[in-house]
Amino acid sequence: YAALDVFTCGSDLDPTAIVQAVSESLEAHRCDTQSIDRGDGSVPPSGVTSRPQGAMKRSVWFTNRQDNIALSLRHAGVLFAEQSAYQKVEVVESYGYGKILLLDNQVAFTERDEFVYHEMISHVPALRHPDPRRILIIGGGDGGACREFLKHESIEDITVVEIDPTVTEAAREHFPRMATSLDDSRVTLIHGDGRAFLESPSDAFDIVVVDSLDTAGETPFDDRFFHLIKAVISSDGLCVTQICAPTLSPDRFSSSITSQRSTFQSVVPYLAFLPTYSTGMLSFSLASVGTRQQARDVILNDLRYLNSDVLNAAFALPAFVQNLIE
Repeated sequence: YAALDVFTCGSDLDPTAIVQAVSESLEAHRCDTQSIDRGDGSVPPSGVTSRPQGAMKRSVWFTNRQDNIALSLRHAGVLFAEQSAYQKVEVVESYGYGKILLLDNQVAFTERDEFVYHEMISHVPALRHPDPRRILIIGGGDGGACREFLKHESIEDITVVEIDPTVTEAAREHFPRMATSLDDSRVTLIHGDGRAFLESPSDAFDIVVVDSLDTAGETPFDDRFFHLIKAVISSDGLCVTQICAPTLSPDRFSSSITSQRSTFQSVVPYLAFLPTYSTGMLSFSLASVGTRQQARDVILNDLRYLNSDVLNAAFALPAFVQNLIE
């Protein structure tokens, strides 16, 4: 940890260049800044309590750096922070996007736009399966994907295998509208390793979801992992995985598709868009052991991102993305 005070005179001098230079020289994983201006106060966002700070103008920023791009979000403080056996889990209160879940200093999701990710990783496979009943979610200990799958009347059983109980703890405390789905009678929550679960399955699943943060593009899942998934999928089953965005790393995007195509008969990517993910583009892969299924006409009315047009358009890839997987 390093702290730096920069004093400037006049409003035409910007100290952020100095802060950026120091941060880069130290190869910092995270850099928060706070500016103090004279004669100006600020009001924290709803639900955030702050001590009187005189004339301080609060300007604290979380910066998520990935490869050659960074995302910065202004926040009002850390609400939850714990180093688990697997990762650092934090919740911060932002000014523009509500509460943010951070895993090892990467944005997992924000209150404002988490619905995009969770709707697209859940409803796309659910609507492309003829009759989804049994779901396996590897990861997903926050309950977001589980919440969306439960909107389908055909779902009878959801098994959530989350390796880190601290993620679930943070979600129950700060994201209850997501985490309460884990208490549904159709849901079984297991805190354990997903690979170990796959190696000793009891039944087949219609859909397997790999709900793991991959904004850095370093997927911890190898060919053996996807062979294990294939072994537990029913004959008309599907596997959906978040993969590295082609705008962040074209090589990692294409290698993810190529790797899965060595295991599954059909693997196609699809896209979504939200500002708090790498480069604004979110990408998934949809794999099947049989031929690719067309989407059913059933569309849920209470969704905020997905509709019939988006469901079909998500598979329409820009030319530069298509070229990566041909």
